[in-house]
Amino acid sequence: MLLTHFGLNAQKLYRCLPIGAFLIFALPCNAGWQDTPDSLRLQAVGEDLRLNGTPMKIKAFTADLPMESVLNQVQDNWQKQAERNPVTRTKNASWTVLNQTIGNQHRSFQIREISGAKVEGYVALTSPQQTTEPKLAVRLPADVQTVSIIDSSDAGKVSQQVIAVSPRSIDASVSALEASLKAAGWERHVLKKSATLTTFSANRNGQEFDASLSAQKAGTLLMMNTIVQSK
Repeated sequence: MLLTHFGLNAQKLYRCLPIGAFLIFALPCNAGWQDTPDSLRLQAVGEDLRLNGTPMKIKAFTADLPMESVLNQVQDNWQKQAERNPVTRTKNASWTVLNQTIGNQHRSFQIREISGAKVEGYVALTSPQQTTEPKLAVRLPADVQTVSIIDSSDAGKVSQQVIAVSPRSIDASVSALEASLKAAGWERHVLKKSATLTTFSANRNGQEFDASLSAQKAGTLLMMNTIVQSK
């Protein structure tokens, strides 16, 4: 997923992560949410979601329609009400994104063509004024810098997904991460290494931690998922 308005174009969030670090809980939704066409097949993403401390509602969609016609219909719908702010349209790689502010909320619509006339995308509604400082579920090494923190809950499961970067190599990053977790009472469960990717998991009192670390030009990219609470 992109969500470019919120700086989240690292790894096209949610459905693209190799370890499934960003959990999608797909539930049926009514079409037409946020003035979108009824022809879009909308699926909810989680029940309660916060991106970097900002509450969000996100719905994914697919449709067998030309991308430009969907974009034009959504943009026309969003521009009909005079009291709303203008709609901006931007392009980021294969994604086209619409953004609009409505009072204290902000909504975005992003779409891309996946084959012929078939498209997929996301609709998001956020409340920036309700942003609170996010808190990490696990303590990370001092040189690890977070890119995004997503707190979510669904069906009794509370989890946190984090994308972060480290200037160290994969091996050094894994060692530092494991040492930090061990000091907090976590026990290693799995450690698998390849030339460019390492997966690591640990457990603590029913909590689960999973990480995927991949080599980057300037160090290591870390994708982490912590299940804080589950039924």
